[in-house]
Amino acid sequence: MLFRLNGFLLMAAMLFAGCTSEQQIRKSALRYFKDGNSAYLHRDYQNAIWNYRKAITMDSETPEFHFNLGLVYYELGNYPEALDAYMRVAELRPGLSDTYYNIALAYHRMEQSTDADRYYNRYQDMLSLRKAKELARKKAEMKQQEQPAVAADTKPVKAKSPKAVAKKPVVKKMNPTLASTQKTPSKLKFSNPPRKGTGSIPNWE
Repeated sequence: MLFRLNGFLLMAAMLFAGCTSEQQIRKSALRYFKDGNSAYLHRDYQNAIWNYRKAITMDSETPEFHFNLGLVYYELGNYPEALDAYMRVAELRPGLSDTYYNIALAYHRMEQSTDADRYYNRYQDMLSLRKAKELARKKAEMKQQEQPAVAADTKPVKAKSPKAVAKKPVVKKMNPTLASTQKTPSKLKFSNPPRKGTGSIPNWE
């Protein structure tokens, strides 16, 4: 019995230590990431690369680390390295449209217009899909808002005699501008540093 209890305590201590060490590694990776962001903002690109790479060695599954590394390489004009970083982001989080835009820009700078067109079209498709989903969500919200109003405004009419004709209930529609005044979720932002040179759509030809 004592042997089992000691074994259990040893196992619990190892599990606790493992969790604590994972949390410490994650905190260290985030610290390097923040230091990289600070270096990027001060245009200390080599220091930013070092910090982002250090964060990636500690946690290679966080797409933000790779995304910002790609930003630095893009700023330095090292487009193949930027492309590698963005491709890793696309693997880790395929639904992020900005990644495909940045991939298209890197290919464009490398004068590979076919690949640039392909990724730019994917970026446009993702934006269209996002807009369609948002529109469908707003329509569903408006429909839900109208249903309680319909139920409240319609009252069954009882006829007093067989000759009496029941009136059709009047349905009041809600003002459609109410749904558009609601706040929509803000766009996902990966980093503090702004992207430069991506404000306009490049001529891919």
